[in-house]
Amino acid sequence: MLALKANFNCLVLLATLVVSGIASAESNSAELSVAQIKLKDLRTSQSSVSYHAEKPTVLMYFQPDCSWCKKQGKIITELLGECGNSVHFTLVGDKGSKSQLKRELRHFSADIPSKQSNKMFVRKSGGVKGFPTTLVLDTQGHVLAKRRGFTDEAMLRKLTNELSEGQCALQ
Repeated sequence: MLALKANFNCLVLLATLVVSGIASAESNSAELSVAQIKLKDLRTSQSSVSYHAEKPTVLMYFQPDCSWCKKQGKIITELLGECGNSVHFTLVGDKGSKSQLKRELRHFSADIPSKQSNKMFVRKSGGVKGFPTTLVLDTQGHVLAKRRGFTDEAMLRKLTNELSEGQCALQ
């Protein structure tokens, strides 16, 4: 349990560095990046990037029949309502056909953009070994932090508060 807290504290530290401007895109050029990789939207079939150009992104990989993904998705839905103006949230489905992933969307809010992953995106984001996997992306698509497994509400609230520079009130 202590190791999980230490890993997430590192995630929050990275997010804080990005928000405060210490970490720059130039220093991340050799790091993981999903910049310019377009994914198909599961609801509309249009292609677009998974990150937002004006605010940091919290991205959650999900797969069909993942109970932990559904639980984390509910938390993300709450956070979208509270922090959507300052933090972008995206779901990326993996390990299933398009129809399987579309069926899973019934468990998530229609307000959260949902994409279907592809091999290039998974590789450039550092791979996915378990679900849910949560990524923090900067405004240029660089992967700033990554966490495998369920992230509880308190940790996600702390993360979004850091990413929003305090605009998302902790409850």
